Amino acid sequence: MRDRMRCMSSPPAPERHATGRDAKARVQAPSRPRSESRQRTALVAVRLLPQERDVLAKTARSRGVTLSEFIRASAMRSASVPAAEAEALLPPRTV
Repeated sequence: MRDRMRCMSSPPAPERHATGRDAKARVQAPSRPRSESRQRTALVAVRLLPQERDVLAKTARSRGVTLSEFIRASAMRSASVPAAEAEALLPPRTV
């Protein structure tokens, strides 16, 4: 349990040597792919009014997804519609 609570900046604990069958299994096991969330490293900051954030968070919860998942899916859906339809969804441009 103590290893889980280590500070991220502390040096890694020395690995224990596996013996027999465990050592062989570790050498032959293919590496696992990283989870999707760990592969997502780009960050896009969006400013919202508190009320807007609350509406989005409530909608995300009602659909059983995180706020990030909901916003990502909504944005990707919007990006995949034809330009004329997408333009109609956006607020008017200010110059």
